[in-house]
Amino acid sequence: MNDLIQKGKVRTILISLSILLISVHTIYSFQSALPVLDSGKLIQQGIRFLLTFVLLLLVYRGAVWARIVTIIFLGIAIIGSLYAIVTLQGSIVFKIPSIVMVMVYSIAFYHFLFSASFKAFFKEQNQR
Repeated sequence: MNDLIQKGKVRTILISLSILLISVHTIYSFQSALPVLDSGKLIQQGIRFLLTFVLLLLVYRGAVWARIVTIIFLGIAIIGSLYAIVTLQGSIVFKIPSIVMVMVYSIAFYHFLFSASFKAFFKEQNQR
């Protein structure tokens, strides 16, 4: 495995972990704002988290369709986060999670669509 493929592998893992951490933060933020734990919503959020994990795992393993779906979802998430930044009222502190989401999702979008290291890693995964 050459350096470019190794770099793509490591970046893919780190970006995937970042996306999963944002998902966990979103779940925690929603549930902590409620006076009582909403178990129905928590189950829904848990299923969404597991689906995100599986999708990122399939991208890591080299599934072409999973890469395309991930890119589409990242594009939608970037637009949604930008909309949240524009429409949220209050100080900048309330907008920080949305700003972080835009940054992480934009980096992931670039990585999965344009990065030479990811393309080399993805090609290597598909040859196995």
